[in-house]
Amino acid sequence: MTLFNLFMTILLTILALSMALSALRLLRGPSIPDRALAFDVIMVHVVGLIALYAILVREALLIDAVIIVAVLGFLGTVAIARYVERGDEQGRN
Repeated sequence: MTLFNLFMTILLTILALSMALSALRLLRGPSIPDRALAFDVIMVHVVGLIALYAILVREALLIDAVIIVAVLGFLGTVAIARYVERGDEQGRN
């Protein structure tokens, strides 16, 4: 195992552990904005994990997956933000 592979493995492990902690925040809440932020952080972690793995295995095709996951994560965050905004408006009426 080369130093590069060892470094990439360590980075992947740290990202995976951080993503697990974000998933815990997503499940526990306590509020919807906390969960929305946790969802966004998880999507950033998924993008990072796929990108690091693409570099590790030298597979350029996985970069397309990174772009797709990033766009879907952004759309999911926008959808959650609109839900929170409309829920707030409905609570005032």
